Formats: sequence, structure tokens, C-alpha cells
Amino acid sequence: MRRAQLIVVLGALAALLTSVGVAMATTGATTGYPQPKVVVPVSVSAPYEQRYVLTAVGSGAGIRSGEMKFEFEEGSSPQFLVGISEFYNYNPDGQIETSLFTFYPFTELPGGKGLKAPVLKVGASASYGQVTPDGEIQLFKIKGDRLKGQIRLHGNGPWPVEFRILGENETTGGHPPAAKQLPEAEPDNPGWGPDASEYVGNYELVNAAEDPTEKAGTLGAVIGVAQGLGVNGAIVTGGSMKVAGKPPIAEVTLKTGAQTRELTLTNLAWAGDKRTAQVHEEGAEGPAVGRFEGNGTNNEIKGRLIDGRSVYQVEFQKTP
Repeated sequence: MRRAQLIVVLGALAALLTSVGVAMATTGATTGYPQPKVVVPVSVSAPYEQRYVLTAVGSGAGIRSGEMKFEFEEGSSPQFLVGISEFYNYNPDGQIETSLFTFYPFTELPGGKGLKAPVLKVGASASYGQVTPDGEIQLFKIKGDRLKGQIRLHGNGPWPVEFRILGENETTGGHPPAAKQLPEAEPDNPGWGPDASEYVGNYELVNAAEDPTEKAGTLGAVIGVAQGLGVNGAIVTGGSMKVAGKPPIAEVTLKTGAQTRELTLTNLAWAGDKRTAQVHEEGAEGPAVGRFEGNGTNNEIKGRLIDGRSVYQVEFQKTP
């Protein structure tokens, strides 16, 4: 989307949120969106012009509840759908936060299975023309008053989602009920993908942060240990990973300031984009101390690595 078009979209959405309030963001009109290059035929998209409440979602998404609305852009020719949503999600501290998303533009899924659209996250700076592409939503064919699909957010997923169509005069009052948390299937395919050549190799950590212990003097070691505890995870300042062997294992080096951790990941498994492994200290035959859970796409492995009471948020990129 060109920058000028994006600003028009954001201006329309910002006006909507201002006029109806955050809690009622899914009850107002969506206007001001530019004509997309590809338009889904009205005969296909018309059934989706509804208001919805989230009834179930994959537990890994961290979403408690939500609402969304799709409608045709006013005055568009040919007509095209625009969607807005409001999800209540858990932050790393377990507190509820509000996330606003817009879905645009829509295209058809292969085989006529439904619709899909990019997910654009709308933050506090929306009125200044800033959004963040944050994933994709896929919606399958409506059955009765139920709609199923899947969503990707923050580079993770996909997670299953299920919605119920709200009646003409029905409303949640801005407080949608908690959605059912759907358990995720445990990956059971060996390795980290169907083709070993795609994931075997060397990786570099690409989400390294500034060392918080560098200027701490004698307290540096204490700070380094403390950073590894809790749900927010350690501040990782460097690292690498090597995946090799049959069956494959991953040798991981992580730096948190002055501290260096050498860990080994075994029982590598995958299903779709999801990647898991068991974490060991002192080599593959050493004691199991935790678990890795994350995602893998485009030569990248990222997720949460748990080592005892320490949590590391890691993003590894495969090197040539």
C-alpha cells in the first residue's frame, strides 16, 4: 500500500475510534479506505458483512476476548470489505490490554475456501498515520451463525479462531465474554521442518539487546541473574545456535551481560509453523532443565527458551 493511501486508511480509522470510543470501536462505520487492486466479488464477500463476537481461540494467542466487524466501504465501486476488531489480550505480566486491528484488503483463499486479509495493528499513534503490519487472518465459509478461521499475530501462530455472528440488535456493551481457550496440538513431526537442509546449519541471534550489567560494577552479576527470572524473560545480549546431527540437536550459546549459557536442545519437533524442543544442560545426555516453544519460517527460529527458572526470548536467523 502506498504511503498516501495508508494515511487515508489510518485517518479514517482514527476518526472512527475517536467518534465511537475504544470500547465501541466495532459498532461504527468504516470509511475512507482506497480501492484495492484486487476485489473479492460481492457474491463471495457479502455473507461476511456482519458483526462478530469471539467465542474460541487457540490458547497460545494469549487473547481473552474480542469483537470484530466487516462492512463494505461506503461508495466503493466495485464494493470491497473492510474489517475492524478489538481484542483483549494478556500481556507478559498477565494483565489485560486492548489491541485494535484493521483487516484490509481482503482476497480469496485458494479453492474458494473463504477470505483472508493482512492484520494491521493500530496503536496510540494511529492519528499520526502509523500502524504496524502484524499478521494475517483467514476466515472460512460461514455455517449458520458461526465463523471459523485462523489468525497470525506478532510473527507467531497460526491459531484457530471461532466467532459467532451477533444479532441485528445484539451488543456486548463493549465487554465481550471470555472466549474458550482451545488447546494446541503438540508437534509430533521429528526435526524442525519437512526438509532437514532447510533448518540444519548455523544461526545468529538477531534480537540482542544492550547489556544491562555493563555499567553496574560489582552488582553486574546479580543483575544478570535477576534478568533471567520472571515472565518478561532475560535481556539477551548475544548468542548463536548450531543445528546438526541425525537425529538433529541444537547447540545454543546465550549471553546475558557477563553471563554465558551453553545449552543443548533435543527432541526437535514441528507442526505447521510451530517448533518445540527439550532443553538440556551439560550436553544432550545432561539433565533436562526446560523447554523451547516457538515458530520457524524463512530460515528463522524464534520463541521462548526456558532454562530452569530463567526465560529467554530468542530470535535466531540462519547464516549463509
